[in-house]
Amino acid sequence: MTNTQITAYAEELAGKLTSIASLQLEAKDLINSAKDAGVNVRALRKVAREMVMDSEKRAKLYEDEGQLEMFRAELGLTLREAAE
Repeated sequence: MTNTQITAYAEELAGKLTSIASLQLEAKDLINSAKDAGVNVRALRKVAREMVMDSEKRAKLYEDEGQLEMFRAELGLTLREAAE
């Protein structure tokens, strides 16, 4: 591998890392705007992750959550109880 190739890889990687940092800042600003608007940002982040998740992985997640809800119901751990 030549110095020219290494330089090219390093420059391209530096550009990508700069783009990532910029996108992270934009995401942070968006989350802060949503928070200021009264949006539950924890739920927003969760649903956004689900939106980009592979469909098979998302289906498994929903299946697991369904079983979790069933277990909670069997144990009497309901949303009403949590609010009290």
